[in-house]
Amino acid sequence: MQPIGVAVIGTGFFGSGLLRRLEALDGFAPRVVANRTLAHALDAVERARILKDHVVVTNVLREAQTALDAGRTVVTKDFDLACNLDGVDVIAEATGDLLVGAQIAAAAIAARKHVVAANSDVQATVGSILKVMADEAGVVYTDIDGDEPGLLKNLYDSIRAMGLDVLVMANGKGVLKRYATPATQAAYAAEYGLQPWLATAAADGTKLNFELTVFANAAGFVPAVRGMHGPALDVDHVVDGYERLGLLDGGRYVDYVLGPRGVFAIVHSEDPRVQSDFRYVKMGDGPYYLFHEQRVLIHYQAPGSIALAARHHQATVAPMGAPCAETVAFAKRDLEAGQHMDGIGGFDTYGLIVRADEASRQRLVPIGISQYARLVRPVRQDEPITYDAVALEGDNLALELRRKQDARFGVAALAHA
Repeated sequence: MQPIGVAVIGTGFFGSGLLRRLEALDGFAPRVVANRTLAHALDAVERARILKDHVVVTNVLREAQTALDAGRTVVTKDFDLACNLDGVDVIAEATGDLLVGAQIAAAAIAARKHVVAANSDVQATVGSILKVMADEAGVVYTDIDGDEPGLLKNLYDSIRAMGLDVLVMANGKGVLKRYATPATQAAYAAEYGLQPWLATAAADGTKLNFELTVFANAAGFVPAVRGMHGPALDVDHVVDGYERLGLLDGGRYVDYVLGPRGVFAIVHSEDPRVQSDFRYVKMGDGPYYLFHEQRVLIHYQAPGSIALAARHHQATVAPMGAPCAETVAFAKRDLEAGQHMDGIGGFDTYGLIVRADEASRQRLVPIGISQYARLVRPVRQDEPITYDAVALEGDNLALELRRKQDARFGVAALAHA
């Protein structure tokens, strides 16, 4: 069987780690490595122990194709190059940037290549329309196993395969600093080699809300309240904590737990045979049971998603249709009329998950496109950003895809902004 030809786009922490795993594993061939800063791409190639004489550095399509045909690995600054090369089966998008990630996904789909992304920002904002485009092109669009959305979906699927009823799916969240900024997170970002905006988006909860939006839209779940509850609980008290919050009422909710790491599922069964079996395997007396996967192994599990897409034409986690949830922008500080918002991981906004029907009805702006907006009236701290409060300026693919998504699924918000 031919190895799966993979292009890794973006060589930060995840992309570089993924490249190392692909080079080490049988069945995969990392054929293209792309990064805007060429030195970073070459460093990732060296750390993956790809021999220097097997590497060709080029942005020229003909040269790149000749290199691939000769069994060499292409290193490039051109993110679109891999989409036009024979021998590349899967585009592994690892840029972390919403606009760039959307551009790469759209180009790959147009070229009929599978997209396996580590970019919940993109899927939470324009994933539903990208999934439509991928289906029409006959390819897979998905986020990865190993990060929380894929872990949640795999845990959910495994429980549903047992014939059990899932009531709550939740992420663990170690620390939440709602008003974190690139300035407050600068030292942490420098210590771990992260871009400050990425560290900020993790600290202020935007990344968490994106992740749970991705899962919600892949499985038909919703938040019980804006931004979810997020109780501080240890693992032994998760079920009791959510019962007190009223989330075990038969709904299908996403939420998060402050403290423990990993992903969680709360399962319900009134079947006396299930209860007897679960007592035997030390799951408790029921009728509610906690499933907990504490390992978040990111690029170590991501190759499985690449193989699933290329070999079996299946997504790890992808939208099931119209969005059930959205991650929308809330003011991180008082914002004034005339101000251009800085978007994800900035000084101005944080993202919270809301039900999609609520977002549409109240004309709430997705945080993924808030950076393309100028305020036309003041917004106070912790208020949501609405389309009535902004003017969208300029145009780009993210806005275009969002308009198409809203039109496809009957949401008028952006079309009338």
